[in-house]
Amino acid sequence: MQNLAFGNTWPVHTSAPDRSRERGARPTFGSRAPANGDPGGGAARTSSRSVRHEALTIRPSGIPWTGGVFPPPVPRSLLPPGPIRSAACRAVLRLSLALVLLAALAGPASASHSSDHVLPAYGVGALRAEWLADFPLGVEDLGRMGEARVGMYRARFRQDEVNGVTGWSRLDNLARIAAQNGVTLQPVLINMPGEAYAPPKTGIERARFGEFATAAVRRYGPNGTFWTTCGCPTRPIKVWEVWNEPNLAPFWDLPNPAEYAALLSSTRSALRNADPTARVLFGGLAYPSSLSATRLEPNAFLRDTIQAAGANRFDALALHNYRPDAARAVDTFIAGTVQTLKTYGGTTPQGAPRHQVWVNEFGRPTELDNPDTPADERAASEATQRAWLDGFLGRLLPQASAWNLGPVMWYSLRDGHQPTASWLRQGLRRTTADDADAGPKPSWDAYTARSSVADFLWLPVRR
Repeated sequence: MQNLAFGNTWPVHTSAPDRSRERGARPTFGSRAPANGDPGGGAARTSSRSVRHEALTIRPSGIPWTGGVFPPPVPRSLLPPGPIRSAACRAVLRLSLALVLLAALAGPASASHSSDHVLPAYGVGALRAEWLADFPLGVEDLGRMGEARVGMYRARFRQDEVNGVTGWSRLDNLARIAAQNGVTLQPVLINMPGEAYAPPKTGIERARFGEFATAAVRRYGPNGTFWTTCGCPTRPIKVWEVWNEPNLAPFWDLPNPAEYAALLSSTRSALRNADPTARVLFGGLAYPSSLSATRLEPNAFLRDTIQAAGANRFDALALHNYRPDAARAVDTFIAGTVQTLKTYGGTTPQGAPRHQVWVNEFGRPTELDNPDTPADERAASEATQRAWLDGFLGRLLPQASAWNLGPVMWYSLRDGHQPTASWLRQGLRRTTADDADAGPKPSWDAYTARSSVADFLWLPVRR
């Protein structure tokens, strides 16, 4: 399975008349002080979408918000003795002291960080992929992510859209709203004209794909032109994933390690020519439940790709795991891939794989309640989902150093508004039939409890 929603379509809820285009290093997971208030920001929202949207950009004080948490309360010990008679003066003084305190608190942490110590430890993907910010609910969700320090959003960057009518406008909108909420994009470079995946297999196709990758870096990378005109905080993209699940159809119609190795190598060259600091992420490998000519075993695919391309053509490896047994998912499947990566990609002096390992898709679905039975199937399945999440991360994260772990990303952020299939119910939050937030599942609370106190991670070492 692994992210079948990459091919899904959804209705874009923009203006009512416009319905013609409907679409259905060393990692550490240390802690920081948790943010105050509701991690999901739900208590501050109302039923009015316009009011909810405003709440994402304007704090109760009327001060625009650019992501992150509220400034901390000002301790009374920092206030001057005696009354301040002007309410305006009191407000200005409190704000000034809050900013001073915030800078003081941030100082030591920022001093210990470098430009390579910037990766959010937690992220998510969403059913709506690159269309997320086209929807009012998606804009709200980017706000929820920022408040909970779920700091990375995985989205497709589509060659067909950029070279077509859409151009960069959709990605510009997504990058702007994500940055305003303190969220960094993790792009998946891909091509899917007519919503069908079209992997570049010829030299000409790979060259055109490389041109697309170069243009994306020049727009959204550290020196990207987008950041000079967006009117938003600069959150440049530093890690670029090359394709999605290349060992599995339909993403690669007939998976072939040599073909993927050629694409990985040529795209890496294009990315590095545009940004010598760019990191290249090996497209997320899936663990299919059965094997065939269109569903290749990931460890063999990884081995053969490294042998064809060389171990230095990528900096990190992405994995996707939805196995129902959390212990086996980590201890057997991911552990086996890490061993393969060490064998064919090499190890550090400490015995960890040279390449960082990202788990940028993992998840488990919940069930709908059956009104014909006395049991509450939804509640029971949501408890099971949370137990699976805790079990998966409880086994994975202690391997952070031994396995050179990078970020983890749950898929998906929320359920679909018509969740008829199980992969539409893998969300951390529920969705109403009219596409509004229906509240968090227990897994959202568990996930954001981790993300809200997680430190940044190191970027992968450049190869």
